[in-house]
Amino acid sequence: MAGARSYITYLKKVLLLLAVSGLLISWQDPEPAVLKKHQVANRLDEWIYTYIQCPAATPAEKAAQLKRAVVNAWRAPRTTDEIQAWMDLLINQGYSLLQSGDIISSTDAYQQAFEWGRQHTAVTDPGLVLEYILKPLGNNYTRLGDYEQALFIHRIALEFARELNDRQATAATYSNLANTAANMGQLEQSLRYCREGLLLADKHSAIYGLLLSEQADACQQLHQFSAARQSIAQSIRILQQQPAGNPEAAHWLFMAYQQAGDIYLTDPKTAAQYYFRALAMPESQRTLRKREQARLFLCIGKLQVAAKQPEKAHPWLDSCAKILLPGKDIRKITPSDIYGEYTLLDLLFTAASVYQSIGQPATALDLYRLSFAAERELRHQYISPSAKEAAISDSRYRYEAAIALAWQCWQTTHQAAYQLAILQFMEDSKSQLLWEEMQQQSIHADNDTIHKRIRLLEQAQLYYRKEALQGRKSDSLLQLREQRLAWDLATLRKKVRQTEHTSNERFSPDSLLRRLAPRQRIRTYFAGERTLYTIESDHKGIRYADSTPLDPDAIRYFKQHFFEEGPAAMVNHPKAYYQAAHRLYTQIFADHPLQAGYTYLLMPDGPLNTLPVEALITDSVYKPTIGQWPFVLKQATVSYAYSLRTWSLQMQAHSNQEGFSGFFISRQRAGLPELQGVMKEKELLAPVINNGQWFVNEQANSKQFRDALEQSGIVHISTHGFTQKDSTAAPHIMLYDAPFYLFELNGVVRHPALVVLSACKTGDGRPVTGEGIQSMAHAFMAGGTPAVVAASWNVNDATAPLLMQQFYQQLTIQHNTATALQQAKLNWLKDPEVTEMHKLPYYWAALSFQGNTGAVILSSSRFSWYWLLLLLAIPAFLLIRKWIR
Repeated sequence: MAGARSYITYLKKVLLLLAVSGLLISWQDPEPAVLKKHQVANRLDEWIYTYIQCPAATPAEKAAQLKRAVVNAWRAPRTTDEIQAWMDLLINQGYSLLQSGDIISSTDAYQQAFEWGRQHTAVTDPGLVLEYILKPLGNNYTRLGDYEQALFIHRIALEFARELNDRQATAATYSNLANTAANMGQLEQSLRYCREGLLLADKHSAIYGLLLSEQADACQQLHQFSAARQSIAQSIRILQQQPAGNPEAAHWLFMAYQQAGDIYLTDPKTAAQYYFRALAMPESQRTLRKREQARLFLCIGKLQVAAKQPEKAHPWLDSCAKILLPGKDIRKITPSDIYGEYTLLDLLFTAASVYQSIGQPATALDLYRLSFAAERELRHQYISPSAKEAAISDSRYRYEAAIALAWQCWQTTHQAAYQLAILQFMEDSKSQLLWEEMQQQSIHADNDTIHKRIRLLEQAQLYYRKEALQGRKSDSLLQLREQRLAWDLATLRKKVRQTEHTSNERFSPDSLLRRLAPRQRIRTYFAGERTLYTIESDHKGIRYADSTPLDPDAIRYFKQHFFEEGPAAMVNHPKAYYQAAHRLYTQIFADHPLQAGYTYLLMPDGPLNTLPVEALITDSVYKPTIGQWPFVLKQATVSYAYSLRTWSLQMQAHSNQEGFSGFFISRQRAGLPELQGVMKEKELLAPVINNGQWFVNEQANSKQFRDALEQSGIVHISTHGFTQKDSTAAPHIMLYDAPFYLFELNGVVRHPALVVLSACKTGDGRPVTGEGIQSMAHAFMAGGTPAVVAASWNVNDATAPLLMQQFYQQLTIQHNTATALQQAKLNWLKDPEVTEMHKLPYYWAALSFQGNTGAVILSSSRFSWYWLLLLLAIPAFLLIRKWIR
């Protein structure tokens, strides 16, 4: 062990040489003669250390120098010394890239070092791996927002630290775990990690101070402000007492001052004192990456903006920009200058608000656009879905600020460019993750080895997830295999990410609008905190932009009270429903009613998601006969989409065009309640659909369902469905033999043109800010299905089968699936055999259509007019022929 410790000491000296002297001496490559000498002597280890110890002017140049060493090595390492030297080379490369700000490349280098160590465990020192590979690698993943991978690495580090019986290293690892858990929003877990670390760390050590700082962060996010202030004050006291020669402790003190400033933002004077304490710390006493210095300048600038002193904010913002964008004027930055960095994103947004406040809206709008470009670049670096969702949610208030400014400019100037800016901001704020998922499904990579490997690993991941969900959660070996699989998948996805990302930026709303049909219109919404923005477009471009007050609580209450809680409120108080539905119509549509003869594609947002627009009332005069109520349904055809981008991909999607497969499961082996209307629905559909495949109860198994998704043009599902609103961790559809988890759609290569989800709440689910409703319908669209019919609340057993019969009858004659569903509902309202109570919207408005309305036409099983005319034509032909003869 002494040998290992001396080896680590040597490595520290190498790293110190890189960090200090490397920045003072101009760049140069190692002397060719020296390199040649080591090569002739076949001493690869000496050759490598020559590269490592060669000085460079900047960390970026050092990283490039070390990369050349990796490329120029004339053979692979063989001896123990050479294997260790190669690991040192990869570690130094990762460190140099980290110092230069290239987090992604740094992560790749550390990951290579980690894999190299796994391949050579016999000669690899565990203390070296823990301190110089696992620690920075896990922290890099945290910086990139790939928190699942960060946890994977930190847990491995925890095992190493425990095996080494190193209490301080174990406590430090708990600090990393606490930081990652806090970033994932697992704040109580973060506090538990802090407590574990505090029990192990020396109470006077820098690690103890760091853990208190992590504890303060979690408390602040939990709004436990008193506890946060107490923890950060204790952290600062301990870190201030550390020896002057400890640059790491000084760095943590610097960060603690910043954190204290953030905690005291409600007390600007105290916050400023902490920020300026950090600013006063000599750089020579601490290890400091430029991005952290930049963040401090930004914090001080934002404090001036909050104090409504934008002129005092300028110097601080400029100082921040000089670090993040050397040599650039913040007003002259171009998209090519942008990269993924949260401090840069925040800087651009703050600068935009400053220029807006001093009356320069054009500059402000440009800076808003650049901040969104930085946000996209940053989100593109993330692999974790939770990190991506958090980034999109975090950007919501920024988009509202940009849209509000563009709206003011439009009102002032009436220049069409500002309308287009509003539409572009709206579109950029919507369903970016769904778009990315749909794009991945649309990639044709049959001959691409990497994509084949990804597909294979995804299939294995589905297997492990199903095994865990079906009662084997305690199997630690299974969990370990799944974690390892996730690691391999993340590695491969990073390799293909750049090409996919490039294609993602090619969308233009203008080009899509020009392809619309003449009588087709699109309404896009953005729901701010108290303002609803609307853009309507057709094939000629934008028709109008509008801004109206928004009462989100009223919309949420309307949906919950009259629909989600069952039919009682509507049945018992139809007039109250009528009046509430008309008030919402007035708020959303009164100034721009839907016009007859047009089809409308609505792209709702925020509280408007799952709002049954067709069930709103267009006239204030109450009529007791429900079938005569003036529903929006009677005005025009309505369908839905998540965004222009996702709808565009749905219009282009390749899908199965022929065949119908119906799954009707009234009872399951799982012992769920029997569904009374399922068999009636099957009986009503059978005479309408020609050559359909019918899978009932025992026949409706997992294999048949997967085959149907791969082969049929229409897949109809009538069974129990469960979303995350039903307190299930994994949304699924209940087949007879087993649940079909929605994540299994990732393994489906071909897709039906239409999926009909005749089950409860299949269009409802978990709301995600900026993404919409994460429902079963959403999952099928993400998986590649271009069109879905789904229910936003519990469908009624008595009415749903009859509505479905009407829908499929209309599909035999209609060229527009949304029109077929609309006509089925209209026929329901006109049918004299339907009771007035069942004409209430609760019974018919649950089903909505999303996606591609294009021709999904069924051939009817009935004796059609075509065959009748053909039979009549045959004898006529024979008579004419006889007469001619």
